Amino acid sequence: MADHPASTRPSLTRPSQSFQREGQGAAPVPVRWDHDAEIQQIRALWDRQKREDTISGVLGTDFAYTAAHIEQDIPLRRRLRVLDQITPHLHGRVFEWGCQHAIDSCVYRLRLGDALELHGADLYPPGPFHVLHRFSALQYRQLEHPVFMPYPDGFFDVITSNGVLEHVADDATSLHEVARILRPGGTFVITCLPHRFSYTEALQRTLRHNAHDRLYTIATTTTILRAAGFQVLDAGFAFVLPTMLYGFPRWLQTAFNRLDRPLYRLNALLERAWPLKLLASNLWLVARKPPLA
Repeated sequence: MADHPASTRPSLTRPSQSFQREGQGAAPVPVRWDHDAEIQQIRALWDRQKREDTISGVLGTDFAYTAAHIEQDIPLRRRLRVLDQITPHLHGRVFEWGCQHAIDSCVYRLRLGDALELHGADLYPPGPFHVLHRFSALQYRQLEHPVFMPYPDGFFDVITSNGVLEHVADDATSLHEVARILRPGGTFVITCLPHRFSYTEALQRTLRHNAHDRLYTIATTTTILRAAGFQVLDAGFAFVLPTMLYGFPRWLQTAFNRLDRPLYRLNALLERAWPLKLLASNLWLVARKPPLA
């Protein structure tokens, strides 16, 4: 999708937050974002998107998945917390890998304004989620190949993979392609990567609910990242307690949704508690493409 000037975006108020990066190569300075304000604004966009009803019936568009991530508090707060971790790494030209609905890009635009040039690609047409694409000013391209991407070498400063790597057809080859389009010294952030030793994944499989086909450990992910030419800078665990109840009755999901704030706080503690964190559902990694000598 072509870029849109800011004047064509819905007139939603952005949270008054700052973002600091002190000097070349310096560690990002964390910022506390107003999740309540962000939830209100993302849902306003989503309501507008539903009123225009361009989603239903479009091949490859998972309306239920997107609705679950926006309309229920726990998964939406979960997503915003993941984006809290990603946001400090963002600068310059950013590529959101696998971004059909563009929720993440909308949050980046809310937080960082016009400081970013946002790009994204997925296997599906952009049209169904055009309200979210327009607000984020995402420059979207539909991929014609499951691995190779239509961008020149070293094009992006930062690439994000938020719940994407585990779904691609060939993760090892895809990482080589990610490395190709990332500039030397650029950052690659992986989040929401399903953990091999997650008890929630095991439960989903036992109950015959939806589960991921590929599971990872920090060690196995580090190995394939290094094989693609990356240096792994940091890694860790996320979400010891469940944050979504896919496959369970709707009444249980609704009741569970009322626990969003205590679960949010307790998860933050358990992710640092050994050995409980070793059973977390997700992994995250931050990698770098080595700079030119």
